[in-house]
Amino acid sequence: MIRPIPNTPALLLEFKKERILVVADLHLGIEGELETQGISLPSQANKTLKRLTELISKYRPKRLILLGDVKHGVPVASMHEWREIPSFLERLSRRVRVEIVPGNHDGDLAGMIPPGVRLHAARGIVLGKRKKIGLAHGHAWPAQEVFQTHTLVMAHNHPAIEFRDALGGRVIEPVWLKLNIRLERLPSEIRQNLRSSPPELIVMPAFGELVSGAPVNRVMPEELIGPLFKSGAADLQDAEVYMLDGTYLGKVKMLRKLLEKRPR
Repeated sequence: MIRPIPNTPALLLEFKKERILVVADLHLGIEGELETQGISLPSQANKTLKRLTELISKYRPKRLILLGDVKHGVPVASMHEWREIPSFLERLSRRVRVEIVPGNHDGDLAGMIPPGVRLHAARGIVLGKRKKIGLAHGHAWPAQEVFQTHTLVMAHNHPAIEFRDALGGRVIEPVWLKLNIRLERLPSEIRQNLRSSPPELIVMPAFGELVSGAPVNRVMPEELIGPLFKSGAADLQDAEVYMLDGTYLGKVKMLRKLLEKRPR
């Protein structure tokens, strides 16, 4: 069973014999980039660790999967990240079995991983035996076996929704997306080897609190990143949008029309 944790950008996967916690897009070290823009903030590593350990204590998962972009620096890590991330992962691994499906920001991450933390391939992994669940960050085409699942969970785009009031004030909030994958837009080598219809796609919001979101009611589908969206295989216009508290807002195409009617 797939269960979003209420009011938290985190997911619980519950199987017969184990419970798995999934979070994505921590972007540890992002405050270093913000400092170059004149914004001085303390390190977010300890705060992020506290949020994760609270979830681990409450839900008691056997495994924690970090679904890409653990770190922020691209293409390589900053000295700040080299100092903080190994300790962050080591302290986290004392509480739970930690696994990482790397994202596009995770260059150099392999050298920071302490013993006991598992690094998977970037094209994703498959969990479960009957209703299988695929996990991939989303910056690359998932592996063929990841498409042979009931549900595919991805991250990478930091989905959000933009609210605008009558005076033009704006608020951006993180959201979950649930959408279909268009079979005809998949690469031929994936499409031809599928044994069933493509999996349902769930796109996770970012766990990192300083990470900017992409408002799906404002950006055009081609502005989203990753091959599933760039190819049109992910049908954004028909995507269902859910707030972190579970509130269903409607489909993207309807929310886009509502935003267009508001003052700019």
